[in-house]
Amino acid sequence: MTTGSHRFGIGIPENWTEYDLHGDTLAERRAEMLRHAPRKETRDAVNQAFRSARRIMDGARRRGAVYAAGTTTMYEDGLLMAGLMIFSVSPPAGADFSARGLAREFSAAGGHRREGTSRTLTTQTLPGVGPVGRMAGIEETEIADGVSSRLVVTHTFVPVPGGERVLVITCFSPNIPLAEPLYDLFDAITSTFAFGDAEPKAQAEAQAEAEAVVEGGA
Repeated sequence: MTTGSHRFGIGIPENWTEYDLHGDTLAERRAEMLRHAPRKETRDAVNQAFRSARRIMDGARRRGAVYAAGTTTMYEDGLLMAGLMIFSVSPPAGADFSARGLAREFSAAGGHRREGTSRTLTTQTLPGVGPVGRMAGIEETEIADGVSSRLVVTHTFVPVPGGERVLVITCFSPNIPLAEPLYDLFDAITSTFAFGDAEPKAQAEAQAEAEAVVEGGA
């Protein structure tokens, strides 16, 4: 994957799918799940989940998304839906490019906080990058014009080396009751992010942790 002249990589669990941003992969995955959903209530849940996913993808593409991946997996206890998108954006002129500075900048740029939104600002260290800013919490997010949903989210802000752009790694899920294991999962996946073509050892270790969270979180 590339942004400008810089290549980057990120590891996702084996049961996640990389999506093209026009939604063709989503349609294939939806058809596959419906073939294995004998009950009407299950089919309704699958259809609703994929309608929401398609709205999210359409909105993300308009906002500068350069990468998308996710999972829609049926477990005995219900449907787990989670996703990741990477956006390439330009901060305002003169923005503070420090870890906390970028997180504050984008937090302020979000404008009025919707009712039901609760986020925490922290600084994290990505093994392949260094210190980065992160916002995490529950967001009331507009996923399409006039359509909003409550999501578990993390936004991680990664400066592109030698440039004026920032990559925003956004992980999200509507499975609010699973918030705590989802934060662990999102942290594990985001920790695999690195610029360049090589996959450092830290990526493989974080990938294994992400898969363990997926297996135990639902």
